[in-house]
Amino acid sequence: METTSVLKKVEYTFPRILLERLAEGRPSQALLDGWSSLEAALRMEPEAMQAALQEAALFATAQGSATVAPRSALGFAVVDAGGDLVHADSLFLKWFGPHADSIAFRRLTRLALKDGQGSGLVEAEDGAALAACAGVREAATGWPLPTDTRAALAGPARRVVLLCFAPSRAGDLAARASDAFGLTPLEARLAEALLDAPNLEAAAKRIGVGRETAREALKKAMKKAGARRSPDLVRRMMDLMCGDHPTPPAIEAVLASNFGATAAEARAAARFAQGMTAREVAEALGVKDATVRGQLKAVFAKTGVNKAKDLVRLAAETSTLAALTGTAETVLEPPDPNGRLRVIASGERRIALTDYGPRSGKPVLVMHGAATGRRLPPAFVVALHARGYRPIVPQRPGFGLTDVATEPYLEQGADDMARIMDALRIDRGKLLVRDSSTPTGLYFASHHPDRVLAGVAVNPRWPAPGRFGAVRMPASLMGAVARAFVDNPHLIGLVAELLRRQTRTDLLEATMRQSLAHVAGDRVALQTPGVLDFLVRDAQGMFARSSTGFASENQAYAAGWTIPPDVGGASWTVAEGEQMALPQIEEVWSVLPNARFRIIPEAGLLVYFTHPAVIADMVANA
Repeated sequence: METTSVLKKVEYTFPRILLERLAEGRPSQALLDGWSSLEAALRMEPEAMQAALQEAALFATAQGSATVAPRSALGFAVVDAGGDLVHADSLFLKWFGPHADSIAFRRLTRLALKDGQGSGLVEAEDGAALAACAGVREAATGWPLPTDTRAALAGPARRVVLLCFAPSRAGDLAARASDAFGLTPLEARLAEALLDAPNLEAAAKRIGVGRETAREALKKAMKKAGARRSPDLVRRMMDLMCGDHPTPPAIEAVLASNFGATAAEARAAARFAQGMTAREVAEALGVKDATVRGQLKAVFAKTGVNKAKDLVRLAAETSTLAALTGTAETVLEPPDPNGRLRVIASGERRIALTDYGPRSGKPVLVMHGAATGRRLPPAFVVALHARGYRPIVPQRPGFGLTDVATEPYLEQGADDMARIMDALRIDRGKLLVRDSSTPTGLYFASHHPDRVLAGVAVNPRWPAPGRFGAVRMPASLMGAVARAFVDNPHLIGLVAELLRRQTRTDLLEATMRQSLAHVAGDRVALQTPGVLDFLVRDAQGMFARSSTGFASENQAYAAGWTIPPDVGGASWTVAEGEQMALPQIEEVWSVLPNARFRIIPEAGLLVYFTHPAVIADMVANA
């Protein structure tokens, strides 16, 4: 009896473990350490659990979160305490020349020496205002400094690193954003010129076309990007060019905190930057036209710009730089040489996807998992290409770059997939679902059955409790969390936000290693060079902006998801990794059309890495 009491006392301490790990700056570690007692704690200590999770969900992003930045938008330099240049990379020299002795840079250097870090605007050699941040060595620990910059900062005397962020000057980023929106070459050249040209006439002259031709191209580009006016097109371009980061503060807050605008000036300028005319701003705010024009004049003087789109560009770069330098770590955006980012406008929402081509290939929609899968492993892409397929990876609502759902989650996810197929001019294709994407994928196949030729389900998430009893999940961290969500849906948002605030590389690496440790095949995969880094960077991109997708998807499942009727597809293959398989697979999934069943030997969750040819064959034979 005494031993049993001691074990029970230890077992029901998850809230204490969580608070202890929170004090250590790694609350996600509590899930790794105490997952086996999670469900028991929820039964025995529900109030203590909720209180601990509420506190952990507010964990400072400056301690645990990572952002992803494009390398070509970052320029670095190091100065000594007197402001003299010690080191500069090629981009910094391109933008500012061989000197960093402007008044603005010296002010930022003084702020950094005094407070550890300072941000503001600096003037490039051509007179344009750029966003910059200065920091001492301790403040810049999580910045993505090149090796030579970090070495220069580590000199014997006290030094300051200067970080300038100017994606609008990176031609590769502008070209990628134009390509993502599906702009024609003419539309792309015009959109890219508008990033820094003073007006449409100047942009047209720069690219060598007439005003009417430019006007017509602008109209088509705005429609494809879902923009109403040219400042809105610039805003949407800039958002893609700035990288994966937490949602920046509202433009009003940026104008007030970074540029010194008054509250009234910020309100007027924010609306003007979003595409309203001065008269429309005055009507919206209930003030006179003259008042708004005076406020706009004051903001333009404070920011050094005189056009709405320039204000949008500067606000985007400044607020994103604040996000990049205000989180625990900024990592450089990983290349995906085989995949093409696409963004589709759907009303006020945008839907993102990665298209791995070729356009002549047979389309297969490949659904991502709960935290990774925006990028496909190169070997898996090669295997699908070799069998004549064109893999397309939709990002579900609230994941990655896709906006959050404005309709019920499964309905929105299915509608997004149909819109993707419409935009890519695909009538029908095959469907590959995996684990947490199963409800959304099957909802699509049920509501758009004529668009699904055949399907493959890999380690599919089983229906919610009902006919088959408890939630069918393995005895693991992820299984325990999934079961806990079903019984405690009110905690899903808290856990999702806790996880989003824990995307620092070392924390994610520990989470992935420990959560996949129970599956031998996955352990081996993580030891393969590059695999763990691939998974970590993918998860950082998926969670950088929001935890809403993860939370909404799990809430939809917890509400009682079941396999829908009339799922499309001539046949379905249901496959489970040998090290993940549980009983009743045929009894559960035989409702799918002409269902066939496979157990993949020595496989776990990471089957796209460990068995790419096997999965590609299943797609080809479906």
